Amino acid sequence: MTDLMSSIEGGRAPVRLVSRPAASSPNLGAVQDLLEHTTVAEQLGQRWQESYRRRLAVVDSVVVFSAVALAQFGRFGLFGKAEDATDVTFSRLTATSLFLAVAWLAALVLVQSRDISLVGTGSEEYRRVVTATTGVFGAVAVVSLVLQQPMSRGFLIIALPVGLVGLLLGRHLLRRNLIKRRARGEFITRVVVLGGIDSVEVLCTHLSRSTPAGYSVAGACIPAFNGELGEHISTAAGLIPVLGDQDSVELALQMTGADALAVAAAEQLGHENMRKLAWRLDSLGVDMIVLPGMIDVAGPRLKLRPIDNLPLFHIARPRHDGPSQYGKRLFDLVFGALALAAVSPVIVAAALAIKIHDGGPVFFRQVRVGRAGRPFRIIKFRTMSVGAENKKAHERAAAAEPEARVFFKSAQDSRITRVGKFLRSTSIDEIPQVLNVLAGSMSIVGPRPLVPGEGESIEHFVQRRALVKPGMTGLWQVSGRSDVSDDERIRLDHSYVDNWSVVQDLVIVWRTVRAVLKRDGAY
Repeated sequence: MTDLMSSIEGGRAPVRLVSRPAASSPNLGAVQDLLEHTTVAEQLGQRWQESYRRRLAVVDSVVVFSAVALAQFGRFGLFGKAEDATDVTFSRLTATSLFLAVAWLAALVLVQSRDISLVGTGSEEYRRVVTATTGVFGAVAVVSLVLQQPMSRGFLIIALPVGLVGLLLGRHLLRRNLIKRRARGEFITRVVVLGGIDSVEVLCTHLSRSTPAGYSVAGACIPAFNGELGEHISTAAGLIPVLGDQDSVELALQMTGADALAVAAAEQLGHENMRKLAWRLDSLGVDMIVLPGMIDVAGPRLKLRPIDNLPLFHIARPRHDGPSQYGKRLFDLVFGALALAAVSPVIVAAALAIKIHDGGPVFFRQVRVGRAGRPFRIIKFRTMSVGAENKKAHERAAAAEPEARVFFKSAQDSRITRVGKFLRSTSIDEIPQVLNVLAGSMSIVGPRPLVPGEGESIEHFVQRRALVKPGMTGLWQVSGRSDVSDDERIRLDHSYVDNWSVVQDLVIVWRTVRAVLKRDGAY
């Protein structure tokens, strides 16, 4: 018991696995104090979840009733006396509006839009709100048609958009507040991981990149662990204490006050042991999270298909062809044309600044690799001195960063002009690529185009990227841009290619605006 207590205390220097001496005798007082502290922590965890659900319910109710009331007032007047509102009484209008509001709120509950596991990150919460809203209004339309009692189109035209926008905005504001609280260490779901050292490292790496999700790894139980308690695993989230093996799970959960157990060793434990483990967790009031063997698979590609009570995950193939690509192309054309018109004054100003600075060419053209490996000439504002390409080998050799061996981009590149530094920091140098987008060789969103030969030493990297068009912006740009390591850039590019969707593109465009304004990693 004391060994377990010792393992929960502070850590040491960051190495992959470190040990610390076990205590010589049990300290029952410390154990009792910790168990009492755990009970308080569990109560606080349950309290914030209940409080957040109540806030969601209140916001939903206010928005829905306000939208319905506004629609009734806007369409029929205060007492249902609009000019074309014949044979309609105020009481009947009010009853219909109340019924719609109650049905709307019930639909939000039925689709589990207030599920705590959804809040803070991802688009699933918003998707369920949209599903509930469109489902209710669709059902109202069908019922009205069957009963031959059509509802006023003006009423629906007001209630639907006002209510939907209000619900999404309310969820967004609550989420922003939740994310701020989680960044301060509040409203956190503590997790114990049951799995090998590699699984613990992978999970901690992903959780450290997604603070809004609100998960914190409190410790790990390693199957068949035969070392000494008090050892720690070094991860991206810090040192994680080893709390024992699979038989120590219950004690580890109690000692850490964890809210959930993340199982990354389901295959190793076997079906029967997993069933018994679920029963034990149920008696403790602890949730079970099972980690699949695959990573970097987005939610829309995952479909749970239970067969005879056997949960199976169906992973959809990436969509690189078909109707979805026509939609992406349409978005590129419309957004590109509007963007080009909007920033035309900036284009003129940048061109004049470059020309006045050194009298050289305004634009820089270079061969890059496009979809299916087809070469094309990218166009950008020139940010380097004339003849800079001839100096690239020297700059690469002088670069201190090891990443320069794969993707060369240095913040101390002497070839960049003074005007060029400003254009790069503001991303204005990328604007002419809109012409590549309109021409069809690039897309608004996608992996950044590679120079021929770049990245060929990385297995599958060039081949997977060739499945989509390169883009002006992408996951790499909104995740730190040039400050991102080679390994992370490769992971982000693979993730985009495998999980592309229209919704993701829209999110990336929005995040790009924020990244450009912050200027982080732009050089």
